[in-house]
Amino acid sequence: MIEWSLSPIFNSYGAVAALMVGMTVLLLIGPTFGRATRLRRGALIAVRLAVMLLLLVAMLRPMRVYTSTERQSAVLMLMLDQSRSMTLPSTVEGKTRWELQRDTLLKVQDQLSDLAEDFDLRVYSYDDQLHPLTLESGRIDLPAGASGDLTDIGTTLHEAVQRELGKRLMGAILLGDGAQTAFSPQVEMPEAGRELARLEYPLYTIVFGPTGDVAQARDVSIENLPEQYTVFVKNELMVKGALRVRGYLNQTIPVELIAEYPNGEKQLVATVEVTARDDNQLLPVEMSFTPQVPGPYQLTLRTAEQPGERVTRNNELSAFVTVLEGGLKVLYLYGDLLGEQRLLRRSINMSPDIQLDDIYVDPKNRERWPIDLGDELNFANLDVLLIENVDSSALGEMNLQGIAKLTERGKGLMMLGGFNSFGPGGYRDTPLADVLPIELGRFERQDVGIDKPISKDLHLWGKLTMVPTQPHPVTTLAPGVDNESIWRSLPPLDGANKFTDLKPRSRVLLEASTGEPLLVSGEYGNGRVLAFAGNSTIRWWQQGRQAEHRRFWRQAILWLARRDDLEQNDVWIKLAQRRFNPGARVTFTAGATSAAGEIIHDATFLAELVSEDGTRETLRLSQDADVMSGAIDEVKEPGDYLVELSVARQGTKLGTARANFQVLDRDVELSTVAAGHEQMATLANLTKEAGGKPLAPEQLAGLLTQLKERGKDLEVEVQVKWRLGDTAFDAWLFVLAVVTCLTIEWALRKKWGLV
Repeated sequence: MIEWSLSPIFNSYGAVAALMVGMTVLLLIGPTFGRATRLRRGALIAVRLAVMLLLLVAMLRPMRVYTSTERQSAVLMLMLDQSRSMTLPSTVEGKTRWELQRDTLLKVQDQLSDLAEDFDLRVYSYDDQLHPLTLESGRIDLPAGASGDLTDIGTTLHEAVQRELGKRLMGAILLGDGAQTAFSPQVEMPEAGRELARLEYPLYTIVFGPTGDVAQARDVSIENLPEQYTVFVKNELMVKGALRVRGYLNQTIPVELIAEYPNGEKQLVATVEVTARDDNQLLPVEMSFTPQVPGPYQLTLRTAEQPGERVTRNNELSAFVTVLEGGLKVLYLYGDLLGEQRLLRRSINMSPDIQLDDIYVDPKNRERWPIDLGDELNFANLDVLLIENVDSSALGEMNLQGIAKLTERGKGLMMLGGFNSFGPGGYRDTPLADVLPIELGRFERQDVGIDKPISKDLHLWGKLTMVPTQPHPVTTLAPGVDNESIWRSLPPLDGANKFTDLKPRSRVLLEASTGEPLLVSGEYGNGRVLAFAGNSTIRWWQQGRQAEHRRFWRQAILWLARRDDLEQNDVWIKLAQRRFNPGARVTFTAGATSAAGEIIHDATFLAELVSEDGTRETLRLSQDADVMSGAIDEVKEPGDYLVELSVARQGTKLGTARANFQVLDRDVELSTVAAGHEQMATLANLTKEAGGKPLAPEQLAGLLTQLKERGKDLEVEVQVKWRLGDTAFDAWLFVLAVVTCLTIEWALRKKWGLV
């Protein structure tokens, strides 16, 4: 339907009429045409009338409104499986799953060609990666065969959907046998399905391969164990994997965690028992391991062979663990949410070799004092304890005795300033009075509570610039004479506790510019102790001195833990992957850094491949920016291997590093005959509300017909408006018409001798 309307200038027909009357009067009283004949006069008047009509049309600005039908763009996605499990038998005798999948697609290629006219058709193949395929005239350029070593359905499906974000997806059609064999998928299948459901994208799954009866599918397998971990000494490592159970419902199945130590010794770490309630259920398995010495470890999750189980090579899976020197554990107790803790925790946590646990001791919950620190004050689980503004009554006699014993046996202790620290915190009559390197006065006790008045004579007030008194590992922020200038340039403390007397063997490391001690060190038994009068180094961070803040607190912790004298170079080697199929290419990077963290460029690297039988093979390395890169083109024989790196500089050995990897003695792609009908159906049903569902191969043609019909839903009616002058073309066309008329009028007058 077309509607016409006018929109006169100034929104007034009167104005248009007045202008037309004025032009008509001008035409009537205009100049005479001299000796022109009547015919010539009529022609000139006609041209001028044409100009007036053009001006009238321009002033009335006619507008046309009509309705048009447009088709919105939409995407249809098709994914087909090209992993090697598709070479297994299908449900059709004499055909592999790959062949049946190919035949299914060939039967609908005409429909695909037709759909390509209505939709943006995206076609992919997948294994553990996503591979775009070309589509020409409905013909898919299929791969020559199924050759992928692993299948990662969740990650590839997620990646394909991410490529179409912001577009309308009519549906995703996922073909394959449903065998998920990737060791550590970035995106699990349920997660990918839930993402499709959230976006309201329907997923249709079509599975090729036999379901298999319970006897054929009786199997337990370890899955989803990460290939490698890196952890510091004494830090707890959570080892997470999964046990897939087929055909052993309601039976208790034990899973063991076995650790192989750097010296080759093997030990059973833990055992958990799991029970499957549903067939093909994937049960999470989680156990902890805390290494006590650095070096390479191998952790194996293993379950025993079950009665009637045909495939047993998938009953165990190994991960490789690199345990690094360091791994300090620090416990931080603080009683003020506004003080040092806000950025001190962030600064310490920036050191990957320090694990910080913190506990807020709320002064408002005094009825719950003393707090329970029985688990935290464990000798094996603690290296350094920091206490800031926590009253002694909050800790209690038992905890304080435990802290004193830990310090005496070699752990580090540091107390920071605050209204409830040191003497004001009541520590004079506690076991820590002998531990701290300062004397605590008899009358220094401060009343507990934020509403209690502060004894001002127990504290230093105002801005306090800190100055180092002597070279020391804790207070060295710069080499040589620059160190003191760095300290003087740091933001001063906002007050501090007053240390009135020091113990004989203590040392003042920092003092105020006016001479008052601010940081005092001492020893108690085998442990080191620091007493820091301030609690406002947070101002360093706030004023752009994060590097100094981090260095000071890291050095303090390292000194307390007796790690300040470690001068070690870091020689490292990294493998992006630790588990390989036979014949795979193994790549790695290596490097060396100094104790200060600087890259060593003039070092000599020697890398060797050590096989299970002890034979060695020298590997070629190449410089790649700041690291060395190496590769083993092909490792055919299954077993455990080791890449050993030795680094020297100017004839001096800097260190060695080792990295294990494993060539699997099982083919996960071909280890299970049954196809994953259930998990593919579960994946499709996650998008049920959007219309997704599982289908049989013969139902693909019907689905494409339905999608073709649904394409009509993409047609929408759009109201189109056109008004004279809204476009540059209209304006230029109008000007051209007026100029043409005026040119004709002038040319006629010129020809007839009227000008």
